[in-house]
Amino acid sequence: MTVLLVLVIFTFFLTLDYLRHRKTEEAALAAAPAAEPGAFVPEPVWVAGYQMPEDLCYHRGHTWVRQTGPDTAVIGLDDFARRLVGPADAVGLPAAGAWLRQGAKAVRLGLEGGREVELMTPVEGEVIETNPMMTGQPGLATSDPYGRGWLFKVRTSELGRNLSNLLSGSLARRFMEDSKERLQHQLMALSGTVMADGGEPVADFARHLPEEDWRHLVNELLS
Repeated sequence: MTVLLVLVIFTFFLTLDYLRHRKTEEAALAAAPAAEPGAFVPEPVWVAGYQMPEDLCYHRGHTWVRQTGPDTAVIGLDDFARRLVGPADAVGLPAAGAWLRQGAKAVRLGLEGGREVELMTPVEGEVIETNPMMTGQPGLATSDPYGRGWLFKVRTSELGRNLSNLLSGSLARRFMEDSKERLQHQLMALSGTVMADGGEPVADFARHLPEEDWRHLVNELLS
């Protein structure tokens, strides 16, 4: 019954939420101050209802990377991930000096209700800096994932090779479209009903799901 109720809410508020969210973000981008070190102001590009800046590379675990130098890059989570997990209450980041392998779990998000989720790093390398704002304002990781909510920076001599393993351009756009379809299919399977198609994702809908169902979605879509 809980899942069915979520699906009804999901379907009913699809377009309304999308339009409101898009208008708000575009207004915020227009009024935003100069980007802080490590952050940037993305163009409001939308794919399958999710914001997806074109000058980033994306990992299939729904994290992104932006090259900032010949051997350095900034990392964060994408719009799909932040809508799936909901607002972050705490963010656990790797320590400066730690060496991370591409695809390894590197970030732990603490969420409402005591839930936690781990995210993978899109590239390997040495952590050279973490976002200091995550200590006092962890919610930025999910409210402003492409800007002030960046997570950490890495340095690696193999950055080019790592980036070639990620998705960009038309491949990234198709990946986001596939992610939306997978989400819809997973919700249909959980509810045992047919969900209306063609709408846009409601932010933070998954927090209304029972723990077991939510965990199943996270494991299927963020790994």
